[in-house]
Amino acid sequence: MSKPLVFITGATGFIGAQVVATTLQAGYRVRLSIRKAEQEAVVRARYVGYDGYEGIEFIVIPDLSKQESFSSALVGVDYVFHLASPTPSSGDIQTAYIDPAVEGTLSVLRAAQAFEQIKKIVIVSSLLALGPVDTFFAHEVSLRDNTGETIPVDLSMHLPEGPAGEALKYSVSKIKAHEATREFITNNTPSYKVITFHPTFVLGDSMLQERPEDIGGINAMFWKGLSQEKPTIHHSWVHVRDVADAHVKVLQTEIETGKEFILARPVDWEDVVSYLNEKYPEVECKMKGPFEDNWKIDTTTAEEILGMKWRSAHSIIDDLTQQQLALRAKVASS
Repeated sequence: MSKPLVFITGATGFIGAQVVATTLQAGYRVRLSIRKAEQEAVVRARYVGYDGYEGIEFIVIPDLSKQESFSSALVGVDYVFHLASPTPSSGDIQTAYIDPAVEGTLSVLRAAQAFEQIKKIVIVSSLLALGPVDTFFAHEVSLRDNTGETIPVDLSMHLPEGPAGEALKYSVSKIKAHEATREFITNNTPSYKVITFHPTFVLGDSMLQERPEDIGGINAMFWKGLSQEKPTIHHSWVHVRDVADAHVKVLQTEIETGKEFILARPVDWEDVVSYLNEKYPEVECKMKGPFEDNWKIDTTTAEEILGMKWRSAHSIIDDLTQQQLALRAKVASS
C-alpha cells in the first residue's frame, strides 16, 4: 500500500518548508504547489537525503484564488495543508489583503468537495484572527480558541502609513479568512474535516536562509529588536518545528471538524534578555526592562487533544541565534 499523500500550499515559505520536512520524516508523500516552474529545483534541493525525497511531487499553481487551479492538484490526495497566505507590503486592504486571503482559502475548500478520498484539511491562520484588529499592538491580551466569536472589523477605519498600517491590514485579512472558513463549514457538509491552526509569533532556525541579510519574517523582527531597548514582538512565541509537528499530529489524531488550535508558549522577556547576555554576549543585546506585556493565551486545546509539548524559549533562541552567528562567521571567513 502506498503512503498517504499530503498536498501542501505555501511550501516555499519559512513555516511551509519545515512542514514539508516534518511530513516527509513522518512517512508521508507530499505534493507541493509552486507559483513558477523554476522554483522546483530550489525547493527540491532542500530535501536531499530525506526519506521520500525522490517521491516529492510539484504542481504549478500561479493563482491560488481560482478554484479550478486545484482540479489536478487534488487527484489522489489524502490530506491538505493550506499554509499559503498573501503577505504584500502595500496595497488596498480589500484587493491586496482580504480578497486573496479569503478566496485562497475558499478555493481549496470548495475544490476539495469533488474529491471524496480527502480526509482532512488543515488551514493555517494566525493568533491575530482571534482578537481585535489591533491585537498586534496591544499590551493586554487574553485569547482562546473555539469561542465561535465574530470579530468586528471596520473597513473604513483609519490606517496609518507604513508597517503599522500593513500589519493592521494583515490582521484584518486573517480575521476575514477565518470567518469565511467557519461560514463554509456551517453552510456545507464536506466529507473531509476542517481543522484550523492559530500560531502566535513563529520563530526558529530557517531552512530558507543562506545569508545573514536574508533573515525574514518574525525572525527578522526578533533579531532587529535585540538592538533596541524594547522588543518588537510580544512574549508569546512558538517554535517553527512545533508548528510542523502539530500538522503531523493532526493526521494521526481523531478530531472533529471545525476544531481550532492555538499554537503558542508564554515567554518571559526578563529571562530572554538574561539568557542572551549570558550565552550570546557577542549579540550585544540592548533590551532592558521593565517589559509591559500581559498576554494570556490559552493553549489547552492543543495540549490536551494533540499532546503538544512546546519547545522552550531557550531552545527557540538557541536555534535562531546559532544560525545567525554561523552565517555571520561564514561571511567573515570568506
